Amino acid sequence: MSIKTAFTTAFEKKTAKNWEKIYVLVDIHDTILKACYENEETYDYFPQAKEALRMLSERPDVCLILWSGCYPDKLKSYMRRFEADGIHFDYANRNPEVGNTPLSCFDDKLYFNVGIDDKFGFDPATDWAEVMEAVERC
Repeated sequence: MSIKTAFTTAFEKKTAKNWEKIYVLVDIHDTILKACYENEETYDYFPQAKEALRMLSERPDVCLILWSGCYPDKLKSYMRRFEADGIHFDYANRNPEVGNTPLSCFDDKLYFNVGIDDKFGFDPATDWAEVMEAVERC
């Protein structure tokens, strides 16, 4: 499924089910930022990543969740940096807004509608433009 289709489907379900928002999970390395494994972290965004994330941040019907395996102190540093760049993530590695239901247990797996991660097949070199296009249409 393309990222454009994922967003379109999520927004259609939101409308059909009368949800307030959708939940978008976003990885950092090799998704938002070009991975750097030096002693000092760099913040080299992929083309259009910053713009797309700002666009998503501005929508009241989108909850952005930062998704990363980095340590908590580093994660806080990323959150501060993204906020300084005009990107607001509501949560990191959790979604306290959606709890368990009779059919689903979210104790160990957080709920989300769209996942943006290179490990999910997201191509950061081209797919950020697709995100912007999809979000503009929805």
